[in-house]
Amino acid sequence: MLAEDTFGAGIMDKLISGIRDSFEKLRNCDGMLFDCPIEDDVDYDARKLHEVCINHRLAIYFEQKCIPLLPKDEEYFVDIEFNREGIGFKNAKIAGRKKRVRPDIIIHNRKSGNDEKKNFLVVECKKSDTDGAKIDYDQKKIRALMGGKKYQYSFGLQVIYGKDQIKGTLFYRNRQGIEAEEIVYR
Repeated sequence: MLAEDTFGAGIMDKLISGIRDSFEKLRNCDGMLFDCPIEDDVDYDARKLHEVCINHRLAIYFEQKCIPLLPKDEEYFVDIEFNREGIGFKNAKIAGRKKRVRPDIIIHNRKSGNDEKKNFLVVECKKSDTDGAKIDYDQKKIRALMGGKKYQYSFGLQVIYGKDQIKGTLFYRNRQGIEAEEIVYR
């Protein structure tokens, strides 16, 4: 089913606007998270700030900018690291293999069952210095969660956090399959 059939006409343009607004707010209000230095004077492995910290802030802005776009007759939630489907784990078939998944951010109605469940957006995020294979795997995960019969997310978003830009690739379903559109905030 196409997103416009479920969420109303013009939902894609509204979502793109909401994502851009969220990227802008993240950069303007929380930009210092992108510049956290590596810990040099520690005994354990020096690491940059983990992307989960940034994802949390982005989820807050999605709640402010994207939830109001959705139909008011249903309550939607923005959750991070959501690994459950009802009482079971969230699993997806990725590259021919069943994998347990935990999307970085999702927008959904928190219901289980095919008739009541509405999965709006699944988001995977990485920092720009992440290995390309991990970024490619996230795209496969997004496509699996959109294309499989169980979850059928209407939209997927891959976010790459860079020092100078936030780059998003919005995946959406049309009559030809799953397509993608770039959203960049500098």
